[in-house]
Amino acid sequence: MPIDPHRLLVLRAVHRTGSVQAAAAALHLTASGVSQHLTRLESETKLALLDRTRRGGGRAVALTTAGLALAERADDVAVALAEASREADRLREGTRGTVRVGGFATALGAFVVPALHEVAVSDPALRVEVHEVTAAEGLDFLRAGELDLLLGERYSDATAPTTGPHRGLVEHDLCRDAFRVVVPRVRATPDTLAELLAGPWVTSPQRHGAHRLLDQLCADHGVESGHRHVCTESHTMLALVAAGLGATIVPDLTLSQAPGDGVREYATAVDLGGRVLTVTGPAEAHRSPATRRFHRLLREIAGGRGGATEAPAGAG
Repeated sequence: MPIDPHRLLVLRAVHRTGSVQAAAAALHLTASGVSQHLTRLESETKLALLDRTRRGGGRAVALTTAGLALAERADDVAVALAEASREADRLREGTRGTVRVGGFATALGAFVVPALHEVAVSDPALRVEVHEVTAAEGLDFLRAGELDLLLGERYSDATAPTTGPHRGLVEHDLCRDAFRVVVPRVRATPDTLAELLAGPWVTSPQRHGAHRLLDQLCADHGVESGHRHVCTESHTMLALVAAGLGATIVPDLTLSQAPGDGVREYATAVDLGGRVLTVTGPAEAHRSPATRRFHRLLREIAGGRGGATEAPAGAG
């Protein structure tokens, strides 16, 4: 009996979420519906896919070795179905259609919002859906065909080679975004960067590039920073700086979108580096005309900011 690819995707969801209930929520199905799909899949494959001896309280689900193997194969099925769906959109809609764009708040505000204004005038038949997502969520959604384009960031020089985020996806550079040191406007600041580094700071979590840059600057100058406030939102960081609770490091684009009356840039001759803002999506051949149009528009807007509209990056 042939394997139903959609049941493979149900197995994949159970593996990713760890339970039938969570998979049902993710797939907009009932728990009993998920269980029925899994039972039918076991019948189709003539394999035991769920380790029913390890179900805790009827909720947690572990897969057998066969189940894990098929769940991994389901990733390829998800990519293939997403590409087929995009191709169907391209053939059906022509230059019309919907583009689903994801990314983090700063990039969406800097590039997608201006693009939406442009589309409203130049391409009124093109519909855009905006989703604020994390980098990991965005890549999952891209691979599953739930997003068409993803705005992201890479903490390396704009000319550095890249291998792309995943097979079948292509990443293009939009622009380089330099880091700036920001201090309270109303308070006197040290004359040297080393003295400033030894004082209090407002910084992002350790996984972020600005936090790693602060650590590197402290190591380069042989100092330890003072007390650190850790925030995930740039508005909160700048508000704490304005209140005089420390200095911070933020990218140019963040500073321009969330200016604070109580902060100012701290001039330093040290090159702080920066990040590269990127747009990722399926290879050109698998994009709908609507997606290709919006992708070009994003790169044109980035070019107006001094970005590299001809900046090709590697394909995954």
